[in-house]
Amino acid sequence: MCCLSQAEGMPILLLIFHTGSLMLVQIKCLMDNNGEPPCRRCIERGLSCVLNKSLQTLISERSQWKDDMHRDISNMHGAVQDILKRLSMPALQPLKAPSAAEDPQETSPYDDTVVEKVEDVGPSCDNSPKLPPQTESLQNVPIESLYQITRLRSLRAENSGDESKADEGSDVVSKGIISLEDAQRLTTLYLQRLDHYAYSIANKFKDLQSIRRRSVALTNAILTVAALHDPNSNQLFGPCCREFKRVLAESMFVRRIDREDLRAMCIGSYWLSDMSYTLSGHAIRRAMGINLSSNYYRVLNDGSEDAADCLRLWYMLYICDQHLSILYGRPTTIRIDDPSLQGWERYLEVRVAVEQDRRTASQVALMVIMGTIREFFDRHSRDTQTLPQNLTEHINSFDRQIDRWVETWYQHLKRREDIGDWPSKGVLLHSNLARLHLHSHIFRGLSTAPIPPYFRPSASSAVSAANTIVEVLLSDPDMRSGLVGMPHYLHTMIAFACGFLLQMTTKYDGDLVQRQHVHDLINRLVAQLRQMPTGKFHLVRFMAEGLEKMVEASMRTPTQPAAQLFNGGFQYMNEQHYRDPAAVAQMDMMGGGAGGTGAGQHNDYGGGNDGFMIPDFGLSNSFLPFEDPVFRTSDFGYL
Repeated sequence: MCCLSQAEGMPILLLIFHTGSLMLVQIKCLMDNNGEPPCRRCIERGLSCVLNKSLQTLISERSQWKDDMHRDISNMHGAVQDILKRLSMPALQPLKAPSAAEDPQETSPYDDTVVEKVEDVGPSCDNSPKLPPQTESLQNVPIESLYQITRLRSLRAENSGDESKADEGSDVVSKGIISLEDAQRLTTLYLQRLDHYAYSIANKFKDLQSIRRRSVALTNAILTVAALHDPNSNQLFGPCCREFKRVLAESMFVRRIDREDLRAMCIGSYWLSDMSYTLSGHAIRRAMGINLSSNYYRVLNDGSEDAADCLRLWYMLYICDQHLSILYGRPTTIRIDDPSLQGWERYLEVRVAVEQDRRTASQVALMVIMGTIREFFDRHSRDTQTLPQNLTEHINSFDRQIDRWVETWYQHLKRREDIGDWPSKGVLLHSNLARLHLHSHIFRGLSTAPIPPYFRPSASSAVSAANTIVEVLLSDPDMRSGLVGMPHYLHTMIAFACGFLLQMTTKYDGDLVQRQHVHDLINRLVAQLRQMPTGKFHLVRFMAEGLEKMVEASMRTPTQPAAQLFNGGFQYMNEQHYRDPAAVAQMDMMGGGAGGTGAGQHNDYGGGNDGFMIPDFGLSNSFLPFEDPVFRTSDFGYL
């Protein structure tokens, strides 16, 4: 940038054509921080100063302004067209501006595909960054030093971005993927029923419009989950799920994270088994990036409702993390010694804590116990080794902790009109799942050898817990109703309990279990699952088909090797449903299904038929099938 310096009193036009002495000179300007003339050099010389931009700069600025104007007009035109279409009124004439109407690179967000503005490739820098208080002295973490040196914006920590507002023009309703009426119906289903099974994580919203105003991702997540559970929305689940994945994929490298986007990922991880592990991991990393757990201290110090909402999200992320750790047998992402997890009792004492917080805290308390169990056995045993006798007392100690957890929470969780006595009865269901998870460890390393006498009580406890899990689902109305609404973690653990009982019939028939009783019990559960009013892509549909075939295989060949028996049931699920062309097309549309597993096809780990993935459990078939001759703990969810 340069300036034109002019001698005082000399008209600028005269100077331009003056040939005797060139008194109008072009010099490099030294501008102050405000960027306004006169520059420092002209001030020192007593000259007037006129800022002169290059022709190219002027052209570029004007071109950018025109592009922005055309884009804004195109967006407004598309919005008006959408309004007219919904009101059944005549459409507007096409835009006449060439760059807005004809340029293929300029596309309205109301079209199917949005072409984003091309950004300059390369990292951006902060010219005048505002330093946080802790960086004014010695930096706390090394990345702050690098930021001070490079000013690279990507190195700077971001705030939570809670004030961001959703672009309502990009959700599934605005795009016309589903109608407003269907969206309202699904939102009502979620808010009035499903959300209560997730500890009312979205109860701050009252209707569809309030959700759409805050987050596109949350809108798509709620509609996807509701469509999964609604028997009349099978055709809506695939498109909603696809849009939900698209929005999340686009947000992967966005530096700022919105609280409602975290809420959307929680909801997806809680119910959508095919993407739960990915969503949970990503959401937890983003939550750690904005120090979401620190809201625990904010709640204790000032009782902020806003901080309480953030803390509820953090607890929900921890619950999902522990659920997936149990299902996949993998380490958790959130440390179990986090103060917010160990101090849930103090949280319940603050004035902003409500009934939903009691339910959340009960689950956090149980997950802390189960996380401790998993870490203990990971340290003290291997999958192929039998447990030493000295672990008996530790197992009994964990069992007593589960008993105390039941005593603490069973009487304290109140009945709700929307889900009945599910909160208190869910305590009993969770306690039996925890006992099955705990006591099934004693089968590690056992092949054809008998159960050691000192582990007989644990073996009986595991069988009793598995029986109780199935029986309560058959006998209790609130628990039966909860099969449509409970998270996929519970569905998977119920399937685990059934698989465990069937395995017991092949090894301990007449001892720990009665073969005919187990078959009758699971057949009754299959009939119950088939009666549940839910969408055809819901887990209960696939569980019913698979469990039925597993029982049939067990009845036909009692002495058949267990691995063949259990693979038979899930092989049926794969061949009968996923090889059906219509089903394959629907699952491909959802982006979460798998095709057939015929010859030459491979699973996600490079194997063929022997290890195909069970698409709806999200687990390899080693979770339920049992492999002879070694009775491994991997068969109980430890991959």
